[in-house]
Amino acid sequence: VPGFWAPTSATWGVENRTTAIRVIPAGPEGQRSEYRIAPADANPYLAIACTLGAGLWGIENRIEPTAETTGSLYDVMDTIPDALKFPATFSEAISRFQHSAMAIELFGAEFVRIYSASRAEHELDFRRAITDWELRRFLELA
Repeated sequence: VPGFWAPTSATWGVENRTTAIRVIPAGPEGQRSEYRIAPADANPYLAIACTLGAGLWGIENRIEPTAETTGSLYDVMDTIPDALKFPATFSEAISRFQHSAMAIELFGAEFVRIYSASRAEHELDFRRAITDWELRRFLELA
């Protein structure tokens, strides 16, 4: 969701907390980067495997990084190509993963099929739930 200091597309920037990768200069000793995509509740093994796999895939396929994003990414979202925008919903993320040639190449078709199916079931359970907000909002209308 734009405006919550979380990345919404595959972008990078120096000291930019709105981008997916934040480069942090450290002077003559070097620099580091902050990978801001995986959430705090992610399976760390999957998050690391995806990060390393994507990096390796980018190196092997000679993928060049985009231009640096300066300023707030949220202010320039209309200039970001659709291919770089992150899914806006869980179901869209599942579909994109399920049909990703890169994911299939990195993790195998069987893993992608099974993992996608398990996440789709999880998303269906989520959609079946009635939230506190819905109860407060719609019960008053009844």
